Amino acid sequence: MTASVAPSWGRQASIIQPRQPAFWLYCALLAIGGYLFVQEQALMSSLTTAYLLSWVLVLAYAVPVALAIYWLDLFEREPKLLLAAAVIWGGVIATSLAAYANEAWLSILGKLASPDVSSQWGAAIVGPGVEETLKLMGVVTLFLIASSEFDGVMDGFVYGAMVGLGFTVVEDVSYFINAVAAVPGLVDQSGPVLDTFLIRVVGGGLYGHVLFTGLTGTGFAYLVTRRATPIQKRLMGAGLCVVAGVSAHVVWNSPWMESVLETTGGANPSVAQWVEYGTLKGLPFLILLGILVVLATRSEEANFRRVVAGEPDPTVVTEDEVRALRSLWSRRTARTAAGRLRGPAARRLTGRLQAAQIEYGMIRSTTDSLADPVLEAQRVRIRTIRAELVAVPYLPAPAQVSGPVAGYGGPGPTPGPVPAPAYVAPAETPAEAVVPAAEPEAATGPDAVAAAEPKAAVEPEAVAPPEVAPVPAPAVLPPAWTPTHVVPAGGMPAWDSPDPSRPAVARLSERVELVVVARAGAWAQVRGVNGWTGWVDGRLIVERS
Repeated sequence: MTASVAPSWGRQASIIQPRQPAFWLYCALLAIGGYLFVQEQALMSSLTTAYLLSWVLVLAYAVPVALAIYWLDLFEREPKLLLAAAVIWGGVIATSLAAYANEAWLSILGKLASPDVSSQWGAAIVGPGVEETLKLMGVVTLFLIASSEFDGVMDGFVYGAMVGLGFTVVEDVSYFINAVAAVPGLVDQSGPVLDTFLIRVVGGGLYGHVLFTGLTGTGFAYLVTRRATPIQKRLMGAGLCVVAGVSAHVVWNSPWMESVLETTGGANPSVAQWVEYGTLKGLPFLILLGILVVLATRSEEANFRRVVAGEPDPTVVTEDEVRALRSLWSRRTARTAAGRLRGPAARRLTGRLQAAQIEYGMIRSTTDSLADPVLEAQRVRIRTIRAELVAVPYLPAPAQVSGPVAGYGGPGPTPGPVPAPAYVAPAETPAEAVVPAAEPEAATGPDAVAAAEPKAAVEPEAVAPPEVAPVPAPAVLPPAWTPTHVVPAGGMPAWDSPDPSRPAVARLSERVELVVVARAGAWAQVRGVNGWTGWVDGRLIVERS
């Protein structure tokens, strides 16, 4: 899933494209769907309590999901107006048209099949075909309006998932209100709403339309963005994703696995049963979508590397930092590590640095000149943030507490030697960390004195009680090793000579203590506590305060 050319991330398109016929198609369908949507909402709002509670509950679910979808697009987040247009298509256009199309096709199915087939399998036969077609049409329409925004497989997932989220929100409200309307004269309207919320959102919220259209949208993006891939392979990949999305919908609507919901005495299934039911039906497709998203993210990372390649300043974005940008988890891990070493200020600055580096990639993708003033201004911003981060002092290291040493003031364990920080070498040049060997402990006290003196050959009855020997003074310890610098958060590479054309020979772990023994321009020759020496970028190492 790696693109052949670097994308133009920095040029974001608008949904307002009067010269594109697809824009006017979107407007016309929005007018039709909007009219039907307003009619339906006005009818449901007569049940005021249930209606307001329904919207509060679905929004409490939808907002975090929308943010998660938005954040998953790590390197080039889509224009917010286009994302809003995707949600509106799913919630207003697709739901309104699907209501009439589903009713018509269910009527046809009822005439072609037996009543049992129509009642049990109608939703699984009609719903997926109608609804997935209408939702995918939204992704296609957005592509026709702003094709420049579809520059990777990840974009298809994002727009598809947003269309599916809009559909889910409006459909769930309809289900909540129908549950209340099914019990005429009900005083407490909140009960059926909450029960349906537990079933549809808590029990199966991960396996609904966001999943279905996320899969079909990913397939469509694979078809239209992988232009270097043969058309047969693209059609096959897109077809498999669309089939997976429709199949997930069919399985979800089908009566399969309903035995999980069976209870004794006619009681309603519990929330745990609904969760188990949803997991069995939807988890395999969710795992498939997760794999596709990971692959799409790796493609985005490759694009980011392609965009920033050739940057003359190595401090703008290092290899470690690119690896830290590859997922939400790794970004959070980097921020947490900085906070653990230097406190909350460092954590915040690391987040700002990550955002500035992503913005740098966006700017860099729009220019062919490394001397572009906007690009240089972003470099200055990154250097400023990095300087602020370097200036944050390290938190004091936890004190090492040891008990009394055996033979010197009472019983207790003798503290062993503190191991030196490890130096991790790259896979192609494996190397073992050198750790100073512990000196053997010398025996002390009376036993030591007795061991040192020659034993006289005497008769057993002539042996006198041993005298108490004085405790020898401890040996004088060598001078402490005094580091001058430490490796910055995230670690750094090291070379055997100040020559960047040579491959790095080792990778130093963060917070390893070093002594600078020589300098050559921006290079610094450093030595570790175990005697290891190498050359590093002297601008990155942090001076100990």
